Amino acid sequence: MFCVECGAEGPTYGGVCAKCFAKKHPLVEPPANVDVPRCKSCGRFRFRSGWSRTDLDLAIAQVLAERIQPLPPFSKVRFTHVAREEDENNHFLTVKATGRHEGLEQLQDFHARLRIKPSLCDLCQRQAGRYFEGILQVRGEGRDLTPAEMRGVRTLVLVRVERGREDAGDFVSKVEEVHGGLDFYLSTNALGLRLAKEIADTMGGTVASSPKLYGQREGKELYRVTSLVRLPAVRVGDVVRHKGALAEVLDRKAFVGLRDLATGETRRYKTKDLRDLRRVDVERFEAEIRVDQAGQAVAVHPESGAERRVDLHGKRPPRRARVVWTQDSAYLSGLRADASKD
Repeated sequence: MFCVECGAEGPTYGGVCAKCFAKKHPLVEPPANVDVPRCKSCGRFRFRSGWSRTDLDLAIAQVLAERIQPLPPFSKVRFTHVAREEDENNHFLTVKATGRHEGLEQLQDFHARLRIKPSLCDLCQRQAGRYFEGILQVRGEGRDLTPAEMRGVRTLVLVRVERGREDAGDFVSKVEEVHGGLDFYLSTNALGLRLAKEIADTMGGTVASSPKLYGQREGKELYRVTSLVRLPAVRVGDVVRHKGALAEVLDRKAFVGLRDLATGETRRYKTKDLRDLRRVDVERFEAEIRVDQAGQAVAVHPESGAERRVDLHGKRPPRRARVVWTQDSAYLSGLRADASKD
């Protein structure tokens, strides 16, 4: 067979050789410029399917596939590229397009300039405008949150929100320290309710929520829900009076763990059942443990040198131990040195 255009012998496609076919049927019409919006806040690119976070090379490949369509008779085209940065928002592209038609594989090389257009994605626009639906409030029961609790709550919320930003569109519009606690203004009511439950499960406490009507959209009432988490009045490491006995708070997540200082027995209680607890002022320190002439273990105050007997609950006397020191007694603590007073 021979080409009807140039007379070359060999395989033909529609009566012409591969070289003449490529002249008559270019694979694509190369654009001079290829534009893609990129959010200047979060760095996501805008594709036909929406805003997405990806690296630049993958973004270029997707943009080429979306913006440049194959010309008839080709139905599909693949691209490979090499990008050379000209400046932050401009990249010079060397592109190779590959397509097939009736067993013919055709290549076409071209150059284009990728122009990145700084923009704001829908999510960042709403966040920049301080848009919010849900409010999450975290307070202490009858007390201010401690600095450690403030840090813990803030970290938990911000980490969880960042994880859900890409898939669920979660964001925090504003964080305020108010009334000894924290207020978070959130993208959705569901996010506030979910975070409130997680804080209560992780740090202990109770959850309450209250909706407030703030407008209508297409005839539908819109509500803002305030989710309130109250952390227990007591903290890990506190010494409290419970049913007449002194107890040390060991845990306060789903339940509050109380250890009777006199007996060493530990029990768990629901937070709502411990609202009448009273904190007792004590000292807590690492003390030397000695054995007196009567064979009883005594703790030695590190500053005053005063000695008080301590019940070891059947254990061998250690050389040193963490001690709870009250006005008239001393007890072994059930907490590690780094676990008290969260």
